[in-house]
Amino acid sequence: MTTDPPRGRGQPRLRYRTLASLLSADLPPREPLLEGLMKTGDSLMLWAAPGVGKTMASLSIALAAAGGGAFLGWPVRTPRRVLVVDGEMNVGDLRDRLAALLRGAVGCDARLAGDNIAVLARQDQDPDAPFPDLATTEGQDFVRKLAEELGAALVILDNFSTLAEVEDENSASAMSPVLAFLLKMKQAGLATILVHHSGKGGDTYRGSSKIEATFEAVVGLKATTTVKTASHGTAFDLVFTKYRDKRNGTHVPTTAWLEEEPGGGLKWAWEQSEEGRLQTLCDLVLSAEFPTQGDLAKRLQVHPSQITRMKAKAIGKGLIRESDWERAMKAATDCGARPEGPLEFSAEDTEGDADTDF
Repeated sequence: MTTDPPRGRGQPRLRYRTLASLLSADLPPREPLLEGLMKTGDSLMLWAAPGVGKTMASLSIALAAAGGGAFLGWPVRTPRRVLVVDGEMNVGDLRDRLAALLRGAVGCDARLAGDNIAVLARQDQDPDAPFPDLATTEGQDFVRKLAEELGAALVILDNFSTLAEVEDENSASAMSPVLAFLLKMKQAGLATILVHHSGKGGDTYRGSSKIEATFEAVVGLKATTTVKTASHGTAFDLVFTKYRDKRNGTHVPTTAWLEEEPGGGLKWAWEQSEEGRLQTLCDLVLSAEFPTQGDLAKRLQVHPSQITRMKAKAIGKGLIRESDWERAMKAATDCGARPEGPLEFSAEDTEGDADTDF
């Protein structure tokens, strides 16, 4: 049984459910937008320092969500309509970036994406036309109602600083209007990606931590220390600083970069980052299934000497304590969990291997 308590004059009734009615309710399932990254109605923050690649990443997500294909290995099974709200970029630059990304988007139906993506850009408006301010009720209602009119399942807001006029991003109270807007979007069943800047150190997003509460996922794009030969120059280390759903192998730190193809298309390439490889190693150690470093090396298909170097890096980065490493290895030995099969390395395997990481 669902019951509506009394309401104030002119206000919608608030609904509550008994446990019995909640357990028996026929609630529509939330479907994946990008499988393993977002579901319908989710909110995600994508943060990075200027110039790292957050707009290229968010536009690529829009293309995948609207036209099919995938973004960095997160596939789209059912394309949906997307609204992109841009607060600062020249509309011609937006067009050129979308065109280049579309040419390189594997599996994306260009005509479908063209029909499914709508772009509301500040630089595309008359100078006297008011642009929605997401810190105001009027601006919030405008964006929500426009998304609903378009039938959009995903709204991308790029970026926070140009779309919401707040007095101080570091003030928790100043963030309350934007937090309320994101929660309203959830109530309306609209998925939202908020593009945001990093703080001065580049290690987290800018402003009060209060805004993080509503997000199912918070994803950071950090300037990569890995040298890539990407001619385009967009490259970053992607890290999940928050993810509410069950994690899997797609949620590890990843290095991604754009490669320019003949004809001007831009195509994403990616691999597990060094931090991701170190985290994988630590997870294997803490599973207490590998009693020796040789066993770890066999599992990761590297030479044992690399495990020694990686262990030192992982401890140095604070990913694992040496005491926990030794305790887990001892537990694996005591349980007799050694994987079967001898370790075999030829002379070619070991030659010149001292300076190589997997």
